Amino acid sequence: MFKKIAIADTCAEYVNAIFNQPGEFSGISLALGAVFFAFQIYGDFSGYTDIAIGTAKLLGIELLKNFSFPYFSRSIAEFWLRWHISLSSWFKDYIYIPLGGSKNGMSDTIRNTFIIFLVSGFWHGANFTFIAWGFLHALYIVPSVY
Repeated sequence: MFKKIAIADTCAEYVNAIFNQPGEFSGISLALGAVFFAFQIYGDFSGYTDIAIGTAKLLGIELLKNFSFPYFSRSIAEFWLRWHISLSSWFKDYIYIPLGGSKNGMSDTIRNTFIIFLVSGFWHGANFTFIAWGFLHALYIVPSVY
């Protein structure tokens, strides 16, 4: 709950103030807003996950770890192995592997990687920015994996 309230919600106040009127701020303030946004989304996702894990434990249910210090990753590929592990695993198990995964050569592997990230972008929101987000992440991850 600390991550959600103290970190994410506090950062959100600054992020919203900066990005709702970006023309009013300097480049340094905009960069700081981007850093605060990184802390905000981690605090939100990781905080909610911790709350769910703790609540499940109270009910005698053991949930898997869902974040493993993603911002300490050495590559974008490692980042995705550490960020929202359950969702990434679902995309891998139910979309990437049924498409053939990495078993049918380099071109199919690259295609499947793009499909996964485009679907992930669409899952986050059905608009151009999230589709572009998925496409860019696929572009970033392909060279680090293959």
